[in-house]
Amino acid sequence: MVTIGITTYNRKNIVEIMAKSLYKSDLTVPHAIRIYDDCSTEYGRDFLEKLFPTAASIKINPVNLRADKNMYQMYADFITTGDEYFFNADSDVIFTNQWLNKAINLIEKTDGIVSLFNSNTHKQYKIVDDALCLKNTVGAAGVFFSRNCVVKLLTHFNTIEQVKSFDWQFSEFFTNNGVKIYCVNKSLIQHIGYDGQHSKLYFDIGKNYTIETVGDGQIINDIFENSMDNTMVKAEETAAVHEKRINSFGYCFKRCIIIFIKNIMPKVLYNKIKSRLLKSRK
Repeated sequence: MVTIGITTYNRKNIVEIMAKSLYKSDLTVPHAIRIYDDCSTEYGRDFLEKLFPTAASIKINPVNLRADKNMYQMYADFITTGDEYFFNADSDVIFTNQWLNKAINLIEKTDGIVSLFNSNTHKQYKIVDDALCLKNTVGAAGVFFSRNCVVKLLTHFNTIEQVKSFDWQFSEFFTNNGVKIYCVNKSLIQHIGYDGQHSKLYFDIGKNYTIETVGDGQIINDIFENSMDNTMVKAEETAAVHEKRINSFGYCFKRCIIIFIKNIMPKVLYNKIKSRLLKSRK
């Protein structure tokens, strides 16, 4: 049995696309779909029940926990089930038809972790074979775990208060403890998310993903167009804030003080102070 855990928060149109893609894929492997909604304001339980009619459970947080803590709940709940595998899905992905069957076959070749999403921002350090490579880090979306690996992980991260950037934390944990993190060379899922907690001006894409249907091609085209529009809006908003800041009295006054100090202070001393200030900001 495979737990397919899906975290949701608003972005109604993207969640709808993901659900349709999931149910079009081959789900003949025994599975349980479990939804974790982080107190969405755009929809409620009725919407999610219609979208995921076969869901084994739908949990709606009474308050917004943010992405990482909401995700952690899935892992904690998984180890209370008798399920053998856990798939960390997400609300903003689409699926190839055979993703689940391939995941079951691939995990047997690994240490119990394989990402089905070959992210362009997490670099590989070794090609294993035609199907798999090795990485030091992966994002959570698309990772397929054995039960044993999740148990090990939650033995270390045993409270939700420990969670910050959970995928970076579990990547570091497994890498430091000699558990290899495998990843597919050809992505079996594709990320279509934009304007999320961790995707503001750009978002990860799955390398070597094969578009299997015209419908999937149209989804990716539409998402690309919408994300570019979103990026332009965000860039314009950022530019407007920057322009307002540099034209403010406080900013100009500080710049004048800095220029004045730079001109009267010995260059060596000024550079030392500047270096310390920059280090303190990191």
